[in-house]
Amino acid sequence: MRIEVDEGRWPDLTRFRKACLADDVETMQEIVRKEPEWYPNNNPRYLEMADLAKIFQAQHYSSENDLENLRAVLEAAPWTVNQPWTAQEWLPITQAACSHGDRKLIEFLLDVGADPTLTVGGPGQEATVPEMARWGGNDELAEWLEEVFEHRSVESTK
Repeated sequence: MRIEVDEGRWPDLTRFRKACLADDVETMQEIVRKEPEWYPNNNPRYLEMADLAKIFQAQHYSSENDLENLRAVLEAAPWTVNQPWTAQEWLPITQAACSHGDRKLIEFLLDVGADPTLTVGGPGQEATVPEMARWGGNDELAEWLEEVFEHRSVESTK
């Protein structure tokens, strides 16, 4: 997940994302008071800014394959492991599967409670975690994820 975005198209979104990473709630609120058109997509549930910052951090560190910082976020806010970001409902595990496909980070997410059955995308465009891996060009990871999920499914029926 890139921090920098097209500021001509989405003014202040880069600054907002940087404020999320810094837990700078005051700057986040200042930006939102301007009523940017992109804000409803980035916070469709209108969560508290402190919570939104933690969710963004989990998403960002997952997409950047930054296990150390992701671990710190999830230790402080374990509930973020299955919290969606944006109206498209991206999750830390889908960010990782699509962005870089690092199995070690995905295994960590699964170990700390990432729900592999959740899907992302808007209505009619839902995608599973393995599908997101394929979309990102990580076919080998997608196959492994399907095996993991199938194994978990069999285990849960016993």
